[in-house]
Amino acid sequence: VVLLYLLKPSPRRLTVASTLIWRRVLRERKRTPDRLRWWISLLMAAAVALSVALALTRPEVAVVGGKAQRVALVLDDSITLGTLTSDGKTRWDHALQRARGVLRSGGAGSRYLVADTQRLIASPRFEETDAALATLGRLHVVAGGEPVFPDVVRPGDAEVRLVFVTDGVSAMSPPPGAETLSVFQVADNAGITAFDVRAVPGDPRRHQAFVEVLNASPGTKQVELQVAGAGGPALTRMLTIAGGAAVSETLDVSGFDGGPLRASVSMQYDALQVDDVAYSFAPGKKSIRVGLVTTGNAFLERSLRLLPRVQVVVTSPAGFSARSGVDAWVFDRYAPKHAPGAPALLIRPSRVDWLPAAAGDLGETAVSAWVRGHPVTDGLSLRDVLAGHALAIRAGADSQVIATDARGRPLILASVSGQRWVEVAFALEDSNLPLQAGFPVLLSNVLNWMTGEPLAMQAGLGLVQLPVAGAKVLDVQGQKVATREVPGATLIEAEQPGFYTAIALDRRLRVAVNVADPAVTAVNSGRLAAERAAPAPPASAARWAANPWSALLLIAALLLVLEWWTYNWRITV
Repeated sequence: VVLLYLLKPSPRRLTVASTLIWRRVLRERKRTPDRLRWWISLLMAAAVALSVALALTRPEVAVVGGKAQRVALVLDDSITLGTLTSDGKTRWDHALQRARGVLRSGGAGSRYLVADTQRLIASPRFEETDAALATLGRLHVVAGGEPVFPDVVRPGDAEVRLVFVTDGVSAMSPPPGAETLSVFQVADNAGITAFDVRAVPGDPRRHQAFVEVLNASPGTKQVELQVAGAGGPALTRMLTIAGGAAVSETLDVSGFDGGPLRASVSMQYDALQVDDVAYSFAPGKKSIRVGLVTTGNAFLERSLRLLPRVQVVVTSPAGFSARSGVDAWVFDRYAPKHAPGAPALLIRPSRVDWLPAAAGDLGETAVSAWVRGHPVTDGLSLRDVLAGHALAIRAGADSQVIATDARGRPLILASVSGQRWVEVAFALEDSNLPLQAGFPVLLSNVLNWMTGEPLAMQAGLGLVQLPVAGAKVLDVQGQKVATREVPGATLIEAEQPGFYTAIALDRRLRVAVNVADPAVTAVNSGRLAAERAAPAPPASAARWAANPWSALLLIAALLLVLEWWTYNWRITV
């Protein structure tokens, strides 16, 4: 610019009729200091050029752009960051605002590493401000998964400033020396922490739903609970729950048809929506056809006929045929040579290859222990069951021990894979089992477990692995869901509670995806609950402090306007 100003263009020559008039003008005109005007014009042009040059090259000048530093920024993107705050924004919105302030507050030449606790950014690295802001824009709240603080800074590395933005609800803690920026704010919230549907012991026609609701709000709240399903009106309960307390409700859902059930809660000013809904599954109510193979057992036949939904067909061992069109078999002191095509209850069966091996008799024995969590023993006590004789059966890899005697020897076995079956080591006439009040319950549980649809698989939000290869997955509305295939399984991504059905060949698997986690519903707990979040720095101030080059471009534009004005008014040359 200076060189251009030093170049003097040749004077323009004009032919005039006379110089008398021009001489008089020069004598009467007050001469102005043209050299001063020249200097003013030169300085303004140089200032414009210098401002543009600095804005484009962005030299690392600590006085102008601040001190260059390396910053590792870690964001907590757990599910509780989706909690609404008093201004209508979520904690995640505030976390992003705080993070942008950190990225824009560094000096010229600063480098930033952006990472998250849910590992959305697989390979974090140090970047310039603009690239780090773009990386930050790819993050979002992740439903499900276990948050883990990423290992982004070596211990003792004092050159890196470690900043952690979180609401403090998750159990993880940053390493020593980390700077924590809190976005915690107290909020009202209630959610479903448990939802399960089970058949009433002894009466498979009736089902009960167990629902647990947690009020994580600071004070007592009125919470409306609703359970809905197909074939009947929704069940509604109004619950009064103290702050930080949980209540349990048991509802009779027998009025609904078999299929998915949806539980939901609602209250005024609920800050987190994802835990307000949960799903479960109620089996169907169809009748089952049971084939009883016996040489004569009137008590067993009468007990089976008294069970609801059960139609009994009696036959002798000689007349047994595997193709009888029954839903389940009951074999009394008999077992076919080959496994039948339907589930089977076998009471002191004869020795066959497809059942666990037996080695003689045990003699007089009694049930001493049993598995309480198995569907066969649900709501059942076998404490007083005695047997005069029993088979000495051995549990194999394909069977589970349900009940044992005092010496740990198996008395009742159940299959663990393939076609379902239950084996009782002693005959009814050799024991007092038929005299027990729980005998009808045992028969009902066995038939319900063998013929009923398997219980719905429970899963949390996030990546759900279904143990079915090559399956087509449908949601609760029957719409197809995007899947991903892995060896021996099918993966789906569930960001909200839902109910899914996986179908592969002749196999059907039900999956209920729920939050059902008190640690998620309790949005007011955590190590930062007693602290107040520091106010976020003004966005405009942070932007100009971190990027003075934009201000230089603005100065250049203003100088150009000023130079244009002074030139037109003949103040500069």
